[in-house]
Amino acid sequence: MGHIVKTPADTWRANWRDPAGRQRARTFRTKKDARAFLASVEAEKVRGSYLDPSAGKVLFRDHAQKWMAARNVELTTAAAADSRMRCHVLPQWGDWPLNTIGYLDVQGWVTRLSEKLAPQTVVACFRLMYSVMKVAVRGRLVAVNPCEGVSLPAQRVRGSIDALISRSDLVGRVLPALPERYRALVLTAAYAGLRWGECAGLRWAQVDLDARRLVVTETVVEVSGRLTRKHYPKSEAGRRVVPLPMLLVTHLRRHAGIVPSGAEDLVFPDSGGSFLRRSNFRRNVWLPARRTAGVPDALTFHGLRHCYATWLITEGVPVNVVQVALGHERASTTLDRYTHRPRDYEDRLRDALDDSADDSLTDDDR
Repeated sequence: MGHIVKTPADTWRANWRDPAGRQRARTFRTKKDARAFLASVEAEKVRGSYLDPSAGKVLFRDHAQKWMAARNVELTTAAAADSRMRCHVLPQWGDWPLNTIGYLDVQGWVTRLSEKLAPQTVVACFRLMYSVMKVAVRGRLVAVNPCEGVSLPAQRVRGSIDALISRSDLVGRVLPALPERYRALVLTAAYAGLRWGECAGLRWAQVDLDARRLVVTETVVEVSGRLTRKHYPKSEAGRRVVPLPMLLVTHLRRHAGIVPSGAEDLVFPDSGGSFLRRSNFRRNVWLPARRTAGVPDALTFHGLRHCYATWLITEGVPVNVVQVALGHERASTTLDRYTHRPRDYEDRLRDALDDSADDSLTDDDR
């Protein structure tokens, strides 16, 4: 139990020990206030909800830095989080003591961010702050998370039709607009569904053209401008075998004859034999080819992976099979993110019901 003593300044000092056994003290103007405070402290200790009165004075910046250093995440995830924390979170909250941050403060910040940043970026910044404050609650630095219940901007999905092209457009318009050394690369994304990092890190040892298959076991990541091979894919499900259609096999055979392997037996090396850098490819190859081909600007290189999934689903391939080919851990990811409404969806719906049952209609019914 704590005790109360009168100070030379005619105030009352409440003394107690925290759950760790450390001596604590706090001064009050009246003995009644000191007694009430000690009673609440003892009750919190019994309930297990005790908070150090001085703990909440820790600055958000200091707590966030400890949280960032303690996390065990991928290099690319850490780099993205560091950038958002530095550019958007710490400028607002860095000098705030944790116990002074309130719900309305957070909601106002989210609203202001939404006026200048894309919804996806706002949500990503908010999640960082939410995680920092969640750990502060677990560490008994604050009692509640002020981020709970905050309204976030709706994340609108870009028009799905504009982000897709047909196989005939890909082969008849996009491929001819590409330098020959990059055609197999684009087809690998569109006809095998590989991510950029999986394409950039693909080695000939992982490709079996006779068996018409390739194995995805690793990828290339870029962090702070440095390209590094990562000896495992994005997730466990990402380690997969992908069957290859004949068109892709034909282009890969041709590619092997015109482009020397990279230093690490790379299938798609840059001109110096090293890992191909995405930004260079996009600027010097993809954007010019897209303009020449006259395909929608919404079609990105990663969009070819979306095309792959949509083409397969449209052709009747079961979702769980497409899920395996894409390397997704859940089929819901395949359906929610990687399949889109095909351009000819109206004709497909009409054709689905235009069957022999129509023959039973009389001329008056038609």
